[in-house]
Amino acid sequence: MIEIILFVVLFIFTYFFSALVHELGHVLVGLANGWKLLILVIGPLGLKRKDEELVVYLEKNPVLWAGVGGTYPSEKNDDNIKIWSKILLAGPIASIISGIIFLIVNYFHYHIAWLMLGAVPIGMGVACLLPLKTGLTYTDGKRWWRLMHGGQGAEEEKALFKMLEYDLFIKDKSLMKKQDFEALLDAKLPAIRYYGYYYLYQFSDVNNDLDHKAKALKVLNELKSKVPKIVVDDCKL
Repeated sequence: MIEIILFVVLFIFTYFFSALVHELGHVLVGLANGWKLLILVIGPLGLKRKDEELVVYLEKNPVLWAGVGGTYPSEKNDDNIKIWSKILLAGPIASIISGIIFLIVNYFHYHIAWLMLGAVPIGMGVACLLPLKTGLTYTDGKRWWRLMHGGQGAEEEKALFKMLEYDLFIKDKSLMKKQDFEALLDAKLPAIRYYGYYYLYQFSDVNNDLDHKAKALKVLNELKSKVPKIVVDDCKL
């Protein structure tokens, strides 16, 4: 019984350690390119930027406990999307490198802890590189692939990033351009389409376009039950 408990504790530690390595991969590449830390969450512990200061806090949303690491650009420029593509791959690559190091250690000094610290991050890294859907949007690897291969997927990813830049640097919704988020309206994934109609709602509201505002609100209500609550909460209507 004690051995089972110890194994469970070891697995939990290994998972959160692996998640930390993964998210630090994202964060450190962002910081190395001059971006600022926005948030880092591992388990219930979090670090986030608030009023230009970093504060430690307890994350109440268990959905984020699996690990979140985010940085944001210091200024708006054309290189940001290229940097972001590197950040997407940095997490999985950090996981795989970490796992390989621990497997080498395990090869010379076998222990179940070294073995798990090798296997779990490699599994995590490979899973995040596979072109799969997640609870929110897509894996890191899938999002990178969409950016690199053009078409509707790339337009959606670029539109999401452009809207992030609006929120960070412009804020004045009257300066929004419909073509900057239009690709999101045709997204197959409900969560991405929800963001698209959220931006359409904002755009229509500031331009006093009551017809499109009503249409956007109708679609948002229809999609609400199909998207994760974290997306609905993020889009404050």
